[in-house]
Amino acid sequence: MKYIARLAILALLVCPLAALAQETKGIDKNLENISGQYAECAAYYRLVYHAMVSSKEKETANAYRKLEDDAMFYSLLLANEGRSKDLAVEVTNSRIEMYMKKMKQEADNRNENISVLINKYHFGCQESMENPSSHVVEVLKARADKLKSNQ
Repeated sequence: MKYIARLAILALLVCPLAALAQETKGIDKNLENISGQYAECAAYYRLVYHAMVSSKEKETANAYRKLEDDAMFYSLLLANEGRSKDLAVEVTNSRIEMYMKKMKQEADNRNENISVLINKYHFGCQESMENPSSHVVEVLKARADKLKSNQ
């Protein structure tokens, strides 16, 4: 009887691990890294957006909001490769939250110090947004082709 109980406990522990292994099997590490970079940019753009809103610079704030949305979209698109949509959303949101916490610490939680973040993240994020990686373009094309074939 104890043997059966041990087997049952072992099975309960192994099954979720097996499911996790299946989930990560199809994940491309390169896409994961790029997804993380876009999440970092989304966090940066969100913080700058809020700083601009508090400075009453509505037009600039709106531009940063658009950049945040685009960076979040790219991050989510790449995070969705090899995992479920729900998990991709959770991963993307968690990454953005993690990067925001880090950046807030770097700026000492003060909008007046936003220049610290701009100096550190602006040019890298600008490059990523203006010249998306070939991997992003490939995933976008594959998704578009898939949509066309479903019509």
